[in-house]
Amino acid sequence: MATVSLELKGFDALYKKLGQRMEPHVQAMTLAIGEQVRAAIAKYPGPSHKPVIWASEKSRRWYFANRRAQGLDPQYTRNSDRWSQRIGPSWAVAKRGSMDAVVGTRAAYAARVQSSEKQTAQHKATGWITDKLAIAKVLRSGVIGRIWKDTVRNMFGR
Repeated sequence: MATVSLELKGFDALYKKLGQRMEPHVQAMTLAIGEQVRAAIAKYPGPSHKPVIWASEKSRRWYFANRRAQGLDPQYTRNSDRWSQRIGPSWAVAKRGSMDAVVGTRAAYAARVQSSEKQTAQHKATGWITDKLAIAKVLRSGVIGRIWKDTVRNMFGR
């Protein structure tokens, strides 16, 4: 999945002046930005693209053979299917280090659904947003600048 780093002008000088007192504020800021990315990527698209665009004939055969072997209906149903790991609500933001946050999911198939590098043609055609598109959407929204300004105001009690 994609990684995003932010360069905040003036941050290094501010950190040198405020040091450790700044860390809780920066952690809150990174978690808030992470939450914006999580909200963007966790949205489900519309109905699945029809007909299914299989990656290969081998993958199509594997899918139907395994569904049949497990006694499942050949038609996958988002969220209610036994194979579903409910990718939308599985996205979460977690603290990583004293001033970092990570947005991730434990859904085993997430890369094939939402990675800009590994997304399958079927998921792209269905309209699943990728990691890079979610990050770009947050960057374009201007919300990061507002979060940064609010963080600085909170640090100085204004």
